[in-house]
Amino acid sequence: MTTGARAEMAGVESALAKFDYFELKVYDIHGYSKGRLVSRSRMRDVMRQGMGLHAAICFYGVRGQPNLHTALTRNHRVTPVLSTLRQSQRAAYGERRVGSVLCEVRYPDNTLDTRTPREVTLAVLQQLGTEFGLKILSSFEAEFGVTDATTLKPLAHENRWASLTVLKNGHGPLMGLTEVMREIGVHIDTLMSEFGRGQFEVTFDIAEGIEAADMATDFKLESYVYLKDKGYNAEFMTCVNPDSGCRNGFHFNFSLWDFEGANVFVNTSQGKQLSDFGQHFLAGLVEHASALTAFCSPTINCYRRVGTAFAPTYANWAWENRDSTFRVKLEAEANVYIENRLPSSACNPHLVLASTLAAGLDGVRRNLTLPDPMEQTTRLPSTLDEALSALEADKHLTQALGQNFVDLFIYTKRQFECEEFKSFVELSPEEHLLKEKEYYYDPL
Repeated sequence: MTTGARAEMAGVESALAKFDYFELKVYDIHGYSKGRLVSRSRMRDVMRQGMGLHAAICFYGVRGQPNLHTALTRNHRVTPVLSTLRQSQRAAYGERRVGSVLCEVRYPDNTLDTRTPREVTLAVLQQLGTEFGLKILSSFEAEFGVTDATTLKPLAHENRWASLTVLKNGHGPLMGLTEVMREIGVHIDTLMSEFGRGQFEVTFDIAEGIEAADMATDFKLESYVYLKDKGYNAEFMTCVNPDSGCRNGFHFNFSLWDFEGANVFVNTSQGKQLSDFGQHFLAGLVEHASALTAFCSPTINCYRRVGTAFAPTYANWAWENRDSTFRVKLEAEANVYIENRLPSSACNPHLVLASTLAAGLDGVRRNLTLPDPMEQTTRLPSTLDEALSALEADKHLTQALGQNFVDLFIYTKRQFECEEFKSFVELSPEEHLLKEKEYYYDPL
């Protein structure tokens, strides 16, 4: 054994010694975590050989319906990515030492399965680096509701936007949530009350590459666990109560930088203007907005948000305008970044990052012309079925994300949501909302 191999093995043993159990974790298309819990004694074998799991692990229905698509019949193996090993949330396992590690999904011959959401995202990030010599800095804004698990009463307030009194009244679970997130590597930098009853927003530290999506996804999943342990529900369903004024968004803010530290969205000669690169990129977002909606608003319930106040309605852009779908923001020292306002709280953050980046880069590759601000030429899809059809018709975006992945995404969403909801068309509005809650309220 070489010195390097011995050092690598020692590093693995040192990492494994910190925990007695390990969550082997992958993210599915809905942004839920799937996998197994294994003991440390088994983990050494898993590091060498992986752990067998159904190939459809990332493509089950949103309620856990088994996916029997012919492309997903085999057993695959999940293999840990040791660099992602973190302490799992203590509220979930008490005093037990449990680690959580992200995994790759591989075929029996050890070939990487590139159809999983995280691998799709990594592939687009690789294109950004190798083809354009750029990296992405980004962060999500997560809106969510908090209600008492027994009474369903909203936490701390009715409708009080940006109220510090509300935060003080709800400081116990809210501050506890931010502290627990820090322990597991999710770094929250701001917290505020939002417009809806019991609605709050957090923002995360700016992160490079895939880390922003990893943090945002873990925040959603771990919020359910922590708040349930404290007697509350975390609500990431986009619209729980249409009469409450609560529509949960999940805006995605980002900029692209070269490796010398320059923001390529900025026209350096004019400071407060978009560069040619930035204009082409933004034009790509507008061009692909209808298809992007399938990833950004991926549930039946999400379309209670599209077209409402402060939510996207048309495929358009503008400087500093919350009514636009793609809002261009200007910060101090002429720093420019883009806010994608399409995503709802039900999104998979990895697929938001991947599809947003792929759409913009297509605009750069094809030198697309940026339309005038706030055009109302193309109205966004008003249903999930319409959004999936737009994605199916968008050959450029499909090619960028991978035909096999897009086909499976569309199949899963149609089969287990659109088709199943067709049997509910005769229900009253109240009954239909209850059905939506059955599908989307609590993924646990």
